[in-house]
Amino acid sequence: MSQTDLKVALYNIVQQHGFELVHNELHQLKVAEPPQAVNFGSLTPTSKIRKGHKSTGKPKVTAPQYVSKMDLPIDKEPLVDAIAERFQGKTFLPTIGDIGNFCQIYGIDMPASRTRMNAIPRLFKFIAAMESDDISRLLNDGAFSGPSRLGPIADAIRRNGRAR
Repeated sequence: MSQTDLKVALYNIVQQHGFELVHNELHQLKVAEPPQAVNFGSLTPTSKIRKGHKSTGKPKVTAPQYVSKMDLPIDKEPLVDAIAERFQGKTFLPTIGDIGNFCQIYGIDMPASRTRMNAIPRLFKFIAAMESDDISRLLNDGAFSGPSRLGPIADAIRRNGRAR
């Protein structure tokens, strides 16, 4: 198992069971005398965990919540807030593919766990470090907003076809 795989697995376990419980269990494994002293048969494999099991870990932080906790300059705060609201409403970087494209263009490391919510810290730390003009350009140009709205173009093509 690679280190990245281990981090992803541990992250998922911590999200499901909470940090304290995982930490205590790891400590018990560490101080166990020989490996036979640990009853691995009592451990539940991840595949057998009941669906609907509520996580005891921290709830996921939304983009606006994350941004509200950041210490931003006064001129950038409304811009980053607006981008966070668009991110949450999926009108800015609506898919993980869009996030990957954004990260590749700007040289940001993609998080190991590829979800929109796990990308929030890296994305918004980077966006907060951008110049105000660049942030405004992201907002005004609609860059990284997913696929274009093709309805009006399709309607125009149909009208043009009927006219001929």
